[in-house]
Amino acid sequence: MTETKKNPIGRFIENTLVPISTAFAQNRYIRCIGTGSQNLMAIIMIGAVFNLLNSIQIDPYQSFIQATGIAVFLNAVYNACMNFMGVFMVFSVGYAGAKIFGHDEMAFNNGLMSLMSYLIMVPVATNEVGSTVVVLDYLGSHGVFLAFILGIMATKINIALVERNITIKMPAGVPENVTQCFTSIIPGAAIALVSSLLRGLFTLTPWGNVIDAVYALLQTPLANITGSLGGFIILLLLAQILWFFGVHGSYTVLAILYPLWFTYLPENTAAAAAGLPIPHMWNTSMYDFACNGGCGCTLGLVIVMFLFAKSKRYKEFSKIVLPCGIFNINEPLVYGMPLMLNFTMLIPFIVTPILSLVFAWAAITLGLMPCPTGLIGMNTMPIFIYGVIQGSWKIGIYQILMTIMSAAIWYPFFKAADNQAVAEEKAGAVAEQSEE
Repeated sequence: MTETKKNPIGRFIENTLVPISTAFAQNRYIRCIGTGSQNLMAIIMIGAVFNLLNSIQIDPYQSFIQATGIAVFLNAVYNACMNFMGVFMVFSVGYAGAKIFGHDEMAFNNGLMSLMSYLIMVPVATNEVGSTVVVLDYLGSHGVFLAFILGIMATKINIALVERNITIKMPAGVPENVTQCFTSIIPGAAIALVSSLLRGLFTLTPWGNVIDAVYALLQTPLANITGSLGGFIILLLLAQILWFFGVHGSYTVLAILYPLWFTYLPENTAAAAAGLPIPHMWNTSMYDFACNGGCGCTLGLVIVMFLFAKSKRYKEFSKIVLPCGIFNINEPLVYGMPLMLNFTMLIPFIVTPILSLVFAWAAITLGLMPCPTGLIGMNTMPIFIYGVIQGSWKIGIYQILMTIMSAAIWYPFFKAADNQAVAEEKAGAVAEQSEE
């Protein structure tokens, strides 16, 4: 009988939470949002780099880029990347949605139809000179959640009509790209009609438009729930428990958090560029602090393994996992050591990341280090370099200190496993000699 079967808590997690998490991670709607978000990493990183170049707070440098006009060009790239996040997102979700639902040939046109739906929803206004204008906020982070919804809605309408052959048919021999354009006309008209009706209906509500309604009803409450130390610890604990049972816990938790983090980026990076306090502390960096070396803060473990292992098994294994851990990749460690279902390692696997998160919160609250910007997609950067990119060398120093702390926590647990491995290797050597 295994330990999991003996333990009612373990049985509950394995029989109830793990299947739910697996189903959640494999859900096609969740995958549309996750894949659509991941597709924007290049744009986010480009915007982050140009914002970093524009916000280096060295007086001679700032004087130079302001006097030469370079700052204007740097800021233009940043604005293009960050302030149109809703526009990029809705196309990306629509594009990914067609592929995930099995219609690769429709992906590009589905992305365009999703974008059309979003732009129909965007409210317009008239400025003081009588020109029709669009408020930039509605194209950026304010509309990210609506982008998720509309990307999926357009995908479902498009696919439903195409699979029922409610499309314009073209004769054989017509080029594929032309055929796809005509195939999209009827589904696109249906998407436009639904979007127009929704826009009209929401003008009758207290919010006045769909984007503000979704922001008020979904985005803000979710941000409030996850925007606290307690809420973050609960999500982190869930991720670690799922990892322990062999499920990629980060996929489950990040599906909830990434949409929020995308909405935080423009405000956080704008504040960093202006030298102002970061408005959204509970951003991607707080989760990354709990994942130095990967889930479980295992960079300390692989360093301990590399430096102090006595067994041949862990000496050789450390040469594989240390380079991975430096770049925050620890699947080989979780599944190869393994940490999965390893009750000997359960305590540090859960406690270490929570402590790292709590200490990060305390350091920021006490003013010992600045709040990180929360640039997404930087989690494969080695410690210290990551901290500098996220806003300060002090954040990098914090990461080094937390790695030392994690090594101290992991050390006694690893030594117990290493001693057992040494004993097993000696027993195996004795058995081989006796056979000879």
